[in-house]
Amino acid sequence: MFDIQSALPLFIPILAMFIPIIAILSHYIGKAHSERQRHETIRELARAGQPIPPELLADVQDSDWRRARRDQANPNRILVPAVINIGVGLGLMGMFSLMMPGAWLWSIGLLPLFIGIGLVLYWAVERKQPQQP
Repeated sequence: MFDIQSALPLFIPILAMFIPIIAILSHYIGKAHSERQRHETIRELARAGQPIPPELLADVQDSDWRRARRDQANPNRILVPAVINIGVGLGLMGMFSLMMPGAWLWSIGLLPLFIGIGLVLYWAVERKQPQQP
């Protein structure tokens, strides 16, 4: 017999797994909608014989290769995810150590903490490398 009270704790992790999936889907749906709107605007301007502003074509003309090279030129691009991972790791360690003092749960925060520290080390090594033209 199915008892809703015994199954209720299972709904929380299931819901937690759907949150990032919904966020990713909504991001790509929104991006597709904005691209559709941009192309519709370009088509309307072309039908009317109006000049197309260069701002509308900037992202369309920018190839993935050029965009990747432009993003790669910033040497500090790796610092933001590094700081976020360090903060999340320290936050998880603090939260779990306060929730259950003396338990091992605080060590869950070590994973994002060490990922962040690894990203900072990667940034430090990459920063010292000579820039290629």
